[in-house]
Amino acid sequence: MKVLIIEDNSLKREKIVEFFLSKYSAEVEEAASYNGALAAAWDRKFDLLVLDMSMPTFDRSEVTQGGRFRTLAGKEVATKLKRGGKLVPFVVLTGYKDFSFDSKSLSIQQIHDLLVGLGDEYKGCIVFNSADVQWQEELTMVVENIKC
Repeated sequence: MKVLIIEDNSLKREKIVEFFLSKYSAEVEEAASYNGALAAAWDRKFDLLVLDMSMPTFDRSEVTQGGRFRTLAGKEVATKLKRGGKLVPFVVLTGYKDFSFDSKSLSIQQIHDLLVGLGDEYKGCIVFNSADVQWQEELTMVVENIKC
């Protein structure tokens, strides 16, 4: 299984990578920004994308903060890949239950409702909490359904 993990938080990304390597011996690639995600997903074929919802436009470094922060970057990445015929199965794994932008707020349920419109490639929205294993159990169900 080839997985692209799109996550700007290095600690969360490390936990997700560890999950896939230990449980599935997966081939894992990582991206930490909107542009990094698009470049990786456009150029290579993956079996699954694990998308964070909010991330910077560019990869962060010691000299840059990553440009404009995109509250709905995960949705934007999936939408752009869908339009280009490059969308593969994906799941959103986020630490937030509400997303605020432009003086608006969307709940995780509203995000889910928007993503359902992208079709069968959308496999769900999981809330990440490093203090428990529920996210791992939910992600396991997603992976097992894809492998069938």
